[in-house]
Amino acid sequence: MTEERAPGSLRRTLLLYLGGLLAVFAVVLLFAAREYGQRAANRSYDHLLVSSALSIADSVALVDGQWQVDLPYAALDLLSMAEEDRVFYRIADSRGALITGYPDLPASPQLADGRPQLFDAGYSGETVRFVVVARSFAAASAQGEVQVQVGQTRRAREALAQEMVNRALLAIGVLSALALALVAFGVHRAFRPLVRVERELSRREPSDLKPLDARVPREMDQMVGALNRFMERLSSSNETLRAFMADAAHQMRTPLAALRAQAQLALDEDDPQEMRRSLRAIERNATHMSRLLNQLLSDASVIHRSHLRSFATVDLAEVVHQALHEALPQAGPAPRVQLAMTNAVVSVNGDALLLREAIKNLIDNAVKYGGAGALQIALTVEAADAVLTIADHGPGIAAADAERVFERFGRGEHAPAGGAGLGLAIVKRVIDSHGGRIDLANRPEGGLVATLHLPRSNA
Repeated sequence: MTEERAPGSLRRTLLLYLGGLLAVFAVVLLFAAREYGQRAANRSYDHLLVSSALSIADSVALVDGQWQVDLPYAALDLLSMAEEDRVFYRIADSRGALITGYPDLPASPQLADGRPQLFDAGYSGETVRFVVVARSFAAASAQGEVQVQVGQTRRAREALAQEMVNRALLAIGVLSALALALVAFGVHRAFRPLVRVERELSRREPSDLKPLDARVPREMDQMVGALNRFMERLSSSNETLRAFMADAAHQMRTPLAALRAQAQLALDEDDPQEMRRSLRAIERNATHMSRLLNQLLSDASVIHRSHLRSFATVDLAEVVHQALHEALPQAGPAPRVQLAMTNAVVSVNGDALLLREAIKNLIDNAVKYGGAGALQIALTVEAADAVLTIADHGPGIAAADAERVFERFGRGEHAPAGGAGLGLAIVKRVIDSHGGRIDLANRPEGGLVATLHLPRSNA
């Protein structure tokens, strides 16, 4: 048999998922900070690079057809402020002829359109950021155009970007640690109501099944409500069991005492006739006790199955036929039965065993106390209900006993001896568990009519 793995800790699961979410969020923030740092560094140094190129372009002049350059070294020094950063420049005319600077700088991959052209290219063994700006000149004697190209290695901007990333990483780390601590604290606080419920239950005695009064969040209301309803059902079941055991002990004590007394008398008798009379009394008491025990076991079974409520669609006509077959005596003359059943399928939602037991008890009472007339059983349909009537020709029931006969061990004042007083109580319990009702009424011509109303499953 494969063993089922015990479920893990809910607290650990929440911390794992929330911590994983925080980790993913921190990684996303880190990449975003890295991207932002690179863009910010590029934007700042590109601005300096363009400004230097424009400053150099402003220092170029066309005098008597000759190019003159008064190079502003301050513009280049501003770009080389970072340690080990190098700056390159070139000034050429419109034909590409070198005026001054480095002659082998890489050309721009884009065509000049009047705006500064920024690009990265390899030069002198490392990646260099270049800008190319063009400036047109017009004089009385000549006109022309120069292109100024300035490049800077990327060390300064990469150092600035890395510094920004490091600061962001430190901030993200601190915020993630604080967020994780806050999550852990929140999870601990969220589980405190469960701890209170656990402590309250652990302090209780096994017999204490009163509802929990612990204050819990709304999300736990359903769980606590289900637990309270379960304890209520368990308390009701325990009370029913205790009452059943007390009633059973009380009801069995009397016939047992009578049996012992009759047996003692039979042992003390020397007269065979008196001994035979005592044995007949023992047989009567044993029969009564056997019937009482069967009724008690039937009552216990009904109580148990009523609590289980394992209902399914049941054909009530078939249940009536089964109950009639089991309730009629197999030995001796069989009573006359008039059976009237509707042709329609009468389905109810219920427990077939419980319904059969209830109908058997009604038929058994009608056969035992119903007189010499025929037993009349009818199954009909009225609106949303299935209606079963069982009528006899007995003495009926007194109005004062109409409710008492449904109580356990409750019997009418003029009821014949020999009954256990459980039959109608069993019927009442079964019908109530199925959402129906039972009515008892006396017939004008004599006899009792028991009417069962059960809701149909296809209504």
